[in-house]
Amino acid sequence: MKNISIIGGTGMLGAPVAREFARRGFAVKIITRNAIAACKALGADFEYLEGDLFQASFLSEALADCDGLHINMSGQCKATYYKNHVVATQRILQAISHRPPECISMISSASVYPEQTDRWDTLYKLEAERLLIHSGIPYLVFMPSWFMESLPLFIQDGKLIQIGPSVQPIHWLAAQDYARLVVDCFQNPRCRNQRLPIYGPEGITMHQALAAFSASREIPLQKMPVWLAKVFGKLTGDDRLIDVADLLVHYEKWGEKDIPNALRTHTTLSQWISHSIATAEPE
Repeated sequence: MKNISIIGGTGMLGAPVAREFARRGFAVKIITRNAIAACKALGADFEYLEGDLFQASFLSEALADCDGLHINMSGQCKATYYKNHVVATQRILQAISHRPPECISMISSASVYPEQTDRWDTLYKLEAERLLIHSGIPYLVFMPSWFMESLPLFIQDGKLIQIGPSVQPIHWLAAQDYARLVVDCFQNPRCRNQRLPIYGPEGITMHQALAAFSASREIPLQKMPVWLAKVFGKLTGDDRLIDVADLLVHYEKWGEKDIPNALRTHTTLSQWISHSIATAEPE
């Protein structure tokens, strides 16, 4: 396996995976809507192909020579979750049907189980997973817990906002650790046709994680009720805020399953915070 194509390879979770594949000697092609922006984000060590993921002719050409394919798609409401999980997976599988790759993977979530389909995200991720599993192509479904890199996203107007209650422990992981596991699994031919939960080394509640991040950055931590976050999101047309509030309710309801054989990362939250401070660009 030499040539890896990545759909969604420029963001918070896709970029570390792309860089890790490149670091280990793979030729990495980034399938993107904006090649200039993608190159600015990742640099010149990648091949970029710009086009519409939902256009069959483009997708067939873009994926014609890939030995491995990693899908990193997301959404923020019912419509975008359906389009980016279900429709995108359907189009991708159609495009590679004439020359399937050696392995195809997608990012899912540690909370994606049939009994937990009270979120559109979960329901449509499960549907996308089923499409992958029934395709006959060797597959990997990565199911990570919360990423530490998401903590700065809770900063609003100079404050760190905690939405809703916080009781359930979350096994936070660092994106770079996740990226290494993804590439490890691709490089291991015995690691195929699996759903792989990925947990960090510690169970830490959302409040504990936000409080630690708040203290490290000297940013005040403020609590916001779920209902208020959803009202504010509707008034401002902020689908992402509504979705985050809903996800936090979901996590508090279900928590994370106790899975003894889950893949484990090593970076602790305190280590990640220290590293993020040391590598932060001066303001």
